[in-house]
Amino acid sequence: MIFITAEKLHFVFYLSIGLLSLPLLTECDKIRLVGPSRCSGRLEVYHSESWGTVCDDHWSLANADVVCRELNCGTVLEAKKGAFFGEGQNRIWLDDVQCTGSERSILKCPHRPLGENNCGHAEDAGVVCSEYVRVVNGTNRCSGRVEVHHDGNWKRVCNDWNKVDADVVCREINCGTTVNQAEVPNFGSTHDLGGIKPKCFGNESSLSQCSLQEFKESCVDATVVCSNSKLLRLKNGTSRCSGRVEIHHDGQWGTICDDRWGMQEADVVCREMNCGSALSAKYRSFFGRGQDQVWLDDVECTGHEKALADCPHRGFGENDCDHNEDAGVVCSDSVRLFNGTNRCSGRVEVFHNGHWGEICSNWDNEDAKVVCKELNCGPPKPTQETSSFGNSGLGVYTSVCSGNVTSISQCTLQELTGRCESVSLSCGGNPPIRLVNGTDRCSGRVEVQHDGQWGTVCDDEWDIKDAQVVCRAMDCGTAKTAKSSSFFGPGQGDIWLDDVACIGNETSLMHCRHSTLGQSNCGHAEDAGVVCSADIRLINGTDQCSGRVEFYHGGQWSAAYNVNWGMNEATVVCREMNCGDAVKFSGSYGQGTLQRGYTVSCSGRESSLTLCTLRDYVGTGRDHLEEASVKCSGNVKLSDGPSQCAGRVEFFDKGQWGNVCGESWDVNDANVVCRQLDCGRCHKITTLPQYGHGTGQTWIDQIECNGLESTLSQCPQRPFRDKTCNTSSVAGVVCTGSLEARLANGKDECSGRVEVRHGNVWQTVCDTDWTLSKAEVVCEQLECGNAMSAPGAAQFGQGSGSVVEASNSCFDNVTSLQQCSLKGFRGARCGHEHDASALCAAQVRVVGGSGQCSGRVEIFYKGQWGTVCDDDWEMSNADVVCRQLGCGHAVSAPLSAHFGKGTGPIWLDNVDCKGEESAITHCTHPGFGVNNCGHGEDAGVICLGALQKPQITLSPATEVNWGERVEITCRVDTEHLGGTFILKKTQGSFKMEKFSENEAATFILPTADFSQSGSYFCEYQKKLANQVINYPQGNTADLSVSVKLDKPSISLTTPHAMVIYSPDEISVTKGSSLSITCSVQSTYRGGFFHLTKSNKSTVASLPAIGHTIFYMAYFQFTAMDFTNQGEYNCVYGVNMSSKSFCSVPSKSLHVTVTATSSSSVVSGLVGGLVVLVLVLVIGYLVWTRRRRGAGAMVQFSNRFGGAIKHDEDERSNGAFDGRSHNTQVNENAQSRSPEQNNADADNVVERVPEDLAGRVCYELEPLVLS
Repeated sequence: MIFITAEKLHFVFYLSIGLLSLPLLTECDKIRLVGPSRCSGRLEVYHSESWGTVCDDHWSLANADVVCRELNCGTVLEAKKGAFFGEGQNRIWLDDVQCTGSERSILKCPHRPLGENNCGHAEDAGVVCSEYVRVVNGTNRCSGRVEVHHDGNWKRVCNDWNKVDADVVCREINCGTTVNQAEVPNFGSTHDLGGIKPKCFGNESSLSQCSLQEFKESCVDATVVCSNSKLLRLKNGTSRCSGRVEIHHDGQWGTICDDRWGMQEADVVCREMNCGSALSAKYRSFFGRGQDQVWLDDVECTGHEKALADCPHRGFGENDCDHNEDAGVVCSDSVRLFNGTNRCSGRVEVFHNGHWGEICSNWDNEDAKVVCKELNCGPPKPTQETSSFGNSGLGVYTSVCSGNVTSISQCTLQELTGRCESVSLSCGGNPPIRLVNGTDRCSGRVEVQHDGQWGTVCDDEWDIKDAQVVCRAMDCGTAKTAKSSSFFGPGQGDIWLDDVACIGNETSLMHCRHSTLGQSNCGHAEDAGVVCSADIRLINGTDQCSGRVEFYHGGQWSAAYNVNWGMNEATVVCREMNCGDAVKFSGSYGQGTLQRGYTVSCSGRESSLTLCTLRDYVGTGRDHLEEASVKCSGNVKLSDGPSQCAGRVEFFDKGQWGNVCGESWDVNDANVVCRQLDCGRCHKITTLPQYGHGTGQTWIDQIECNGLESTLSQCPQRPFRDKTCNTSSVAGVVCTGSLEARLANGKDECSGRVEVRHGNVWQTVCDTDWTLSKAEVVCEQLECGNAMSAPGAAQFGQGSGSVVEASNSCFDNVTSLQQCSLKGFRGARCGHEHDASALCAAQVRVVGGSGQCSGRVEIFYKGQWGTVCDDDWEMSNADVVCRQLGCGHAVSAPLSAHFGKGTGPIWLDNVDCKGEESAITHCTHPGFGVNNCGHGEDAGVICLGALQKPQITLSPATEVNWGERVEITCRVDTEHLGGTFILKKTQGSFKMEKFSENEAATFILPTADFSQSGSYFCEYQKKLANQVINYPQGNTADLSVSVKLDKPSISLTTPHAMVIYSPDEISVTKGSSLSITCSVQSTYRGGFFHLTKSNKSTVASLPAIGHTIFYMAYFQFTAMDFTNQGEYNCVYGVNMSSKSFCSVPSKSLHVTVTATSSSSVVSGLVGGLVVLVLVLVIGYLVWTRRRRGAGAMVQFSNRFGGAIKHDEDERSNGAFDGRSHNTQVNENAQSRSPEQNNADADNVVERVPEDLAGRVCYELEPLVLS
């Protein structure tokens, strides 16, 4: 025997505690909040050596509750969406997180595989937790036992407190004020936390601001029940636990809309109302119409929330309902099953004398029948099939039922003072459901029993979510397919259910939304069926082909454990599920509750997981061995295309891939494939082997989808009747998800908000620099014809995610758009209120008529001409076609293939034009290719005649300077003179009108500015006595407004400001003064000159002086130093409309500074004398030439603008007049021959000394007239 001392025992105990806490610490280190405090901020997750964010899709209070608990914070206050705490960076690690609220880590909640998302950082999720207070073990987040964070640890609050203290707690957790309870509720107790006694004044915002006193002795835990300000009540019911659900908000009671209302929502309501289990969810004002507000709509609970207000919903007051859709519930008011695996299993608890208690296990099968029947759960299961669902700290009762009782409340209940083993119960479920005429117990026609009779289910709105509920209710694993059109043969008797719309997590088909039992508009040819996986199921996945693996073996469901689990095992699972290839053999899909499981070893060739080597593993309750999971490709893929969303369609069936026959392939089938692959919708289909034949077989059955199915396997498949499939015809599809651009939120896929793709992320485009030519590129990419307009300002609603620039490099042509989609677009600073849009119009023609303006209407769409069906075809429709063709107004709108039957697709049906649309495809219609017509119903038009588009011209040019006058002329060739010209821009609301009796009208923009840049077009309309003739819209012309600055000049000024010259370099002595002159000819006043030095840094800036078109500035250096030497340039800049513009730099002036010396002084004197002599010589020459009246005249001006004259006669003439001198010089020039002029000019050049760098002039540059 080994003895361990007390000290060692303590050491072992604490070491064990430390080791057990390591996983928790590691988990906590994987998340953080980036925000104003440790318990509020943007949620970030650490994975693959980097932090990333969490997308707010499905983000809820239950998710936030898990985060608060994981970070050791207090009660959850808010779940924030839309990057409330700012946008994060790097990867988005988590998306579609859906916690129940009981998980110990956000990473244990079901979610998409790490790194997979369809979000941008504008959707980053955040949480706000209470930092210092939490309430635990309550019925909702606003009730429970109170604990406070003090000195770095959580401690319980002792019950030695009052209402003032409790009100501070309720206020801190955003739960209103305390509610007085006649009886103190029992929220349990804890003895491993220290005690705290608070003392508050009542004005504190947090309990941590109150006086807190440590309490060493034992005390009773404090509890609180806050009003939550979102109280519930049930109205017009038959008991306290049934009725119309109403919620209190903003001081007013209101109802809840029944959209998406189901058993999960009913479960939350019943629990919040302290009632028993939910028996049914009621729709369509079952308990009468409410009044006042409809507070909630689209409520989507998981069923685990503590309060209905915690479930995701549109927002208080946001709805599209009226009181005819008020939701209700029926709860059991006296019994509930708690902590079970479904709503028909759990620990039995009864409501007696105002509170809930357990039932002791000394009861019999008769008592069990009463409870199961009362809960609408069918008969009880045998005792050996019932698990133990634990005990609680509630009071205990014994029950004795006798006679024909219908409720446990009618039995004799007696309270016990001691403890006993509580009763656990599993009921069979009700109403019964069965599968008929299938190939095994888990496939067949769905039938339900009602009023003792079996009946079928209509396939209206029947989909994979409904099938999931059936498979779960039948204990048959995961749904493989939802079958329609009496796939398993027509049934008999009643059709009990129609319009079934399950969410997918219901436990019974009766819990899904459906029409009234027995009411349908179906026949047995529409009986619904299912095919379930039978012996295998995937739990908590993002679709039917991913999740945690459980399989049926030995008469019960067991878990597959992640021990040596790999691609071989995943391959077998995917094959057995008919889900294609294994993609991943790991993932986070939550933790199961099964205690029994197996480790599995497969070769990869087995047809079922049960045929692999299985080794039994039974959990002890302490260990948490991770369960195995898989992600499969799904049973459809697109092969040999440019992306995963375009290519040859391959379908997985019977364990192998095969092509789909293309002979019956249509848009409806293709839409299902694109939807299943999360690739948007069908862009166009192919039936030629454009993407090859592949190496597999071709499935020869024809697939007949209606286009609404969620998977291809749901579509009816049957052999061709009169022929066999030509296997050279192979189905293919290009989905919109493979395109580089799309148009969102429009009437159809050819109009809407422009969105461009980079990788798997869609981004909107800023409307700055967005033009019609760029919209044309998008329309061409989508094969939607020509761009008719390019509106901005989020005309089709604001998008989400990031915004990119409409750069010329990306929107020059389709190729450049594709390249930017691969490499990425440049981000823009626009908000989504500036999202750009495009309206495309398919090309239209008329065929079979007498000319260009009459015939059968045909539309060119997705590379193919097709017709228009004549359903609802009217003159207003024909009028739009005629105007689009440039053929004036419609005279007639013929029906029934008046101009002969067309061929190819029927692109449009049920067209409804107002008559003002610019293209037929802009009118309301169900969608391209959606019709119920034949070519015997092709529509036609007969138009008045050809009308010319108005032409547009811009003067002086399409590119003008800011402030310049612009004339825009609209001209039309027409016999209908005397009409109105309308000038418009493709963006914005700009519009100018002018009536003209002639064929043209001119619109004037007096001073062009940047807001007037854009694409302009003309319209012309002629008003007649009984109609208005609208001519076709003219072509566009782009006007560009810019600021162009001339290159400035740089020169030097003598110390006496009498002479300036422009050398390339100059040497000056240290200490001497220097004046640099910058000048420019410019039409833009109010500018600045910037003098820059060698390193391009600005030495100084001065405002420009001058007037009209000539501006200058002087930069003075009073005492030159060696630091002043270098290369100097002048730059001219102006500010226009809050934008800055600068010229190119002037030529460079190199300044060298030398030391002072006596020799330099002498050199300076000599140089000065030379310059003086040169000036005298030049003066003499000029005087001589003026006397002869020939040659060129050079006139210099002084600093004050006056002319410097050479004799008394000239000085008497006053200010310099350029026009008079021009005239004089021209006269002199005309009096001489060209030979004489050239000779004199040459003489002047010869007489200029070469050692004078640059020209010599007075102050300004010389005005040379020749």
